[in-house]
Amino acid sequence: MSENKKTGVIGFPVDHSVSPTIHNHWIDENQIDASCYEKINVDPEQFEEEVGRLKENGTYGLNVTVPLKELAFSFAEELTDVSKQTGAVNTLTFKEGKVYGDNTDVIGFQRSLDKKTIEENITNKKCLVLGAGGAARAVISALNNLNGEVHICNRTYEKAKQIQQDIQIKSEVIDQKDLGAAIYEMGFIVNTTSLGLGNTENTMVDFSQVSSQAFVYDLIYNPKLTKFLSEAKEKNMGYQNGIKMLIEQAAESFRTWHNVLPKNSNVLMNKLEGL
Repeated sequence: MSENKKTGVIGFPVDHSVSPTIHNHWIDENQIDASCYEKINVDPEQFEEEVGRLKENGTYGLNVTVPLKELAFSFAEELTDVSKQTGAVNTLTFKEGKVYGDNTDVIGFQRSLDKKTIEENITNKKCLVLGAGGAARAVISALNNLNGEVHICNRTYEKAKQIQQDIQIKSEVIDQKDLGAAIYEMGFIVNTTSLGLGNTENTMVDFSQVSSQAFVYDLIYNPKLTKFLSEAKEKNMGYQNGIKMLIEQAAESFRTWHNVLPKNSNVLMNKLEGL
């Protein structure tokens, strides 16, 4: 890839993103001839104009983070099957005069899970997805691929029903007021909301009602241990944050742009730990 082609991540805000650390590590490690991967703030209300300008200025690929994934889906001219199913795009590629959209969050989430967790907590088990945004759509798709029985709960019930309708995957929607009665049966619980970032706390789940055999996953990776995960840890449940998913979805985007599937490594993990 020539030096005048650029890659980066767009979001609003995007300052928290660690994607540049990941991509620039791999650019160096694999000796890719590419410009430095950057983070770029894009106002949702100016999305088409600002991304159009990036495209005109020779940008080759963009990762897309909240709250822009649905806008990126609408902006893309050619879509992969997985992005069509999720209705969200986290990877834009500009080539041959066209805008290509993909969603690598699905494969990223799947690859972040170990075999034991999939077999014991997901396959043919009830799985609870908290949230109804772009990330929830990817997780629902991934859990369906792994033969999990998907249940969706969101603070706004109508949004959960909308996602069920949009994504066309067999699932059940649980009203938050009924969650306490249903949660004990869940083998896998995943938070896809932003609750837990900054000064917010995720109180959607009463952990006294969760089975001790459940596995708890939070897509948030900074802080490394949200209150949501620390409650699972206190109950000796299996738990995981979103850092591996972040790395695995990044790896798939990197392959799309550079024709190299990079590897996760202790060196990269240590770099991320140090941020």
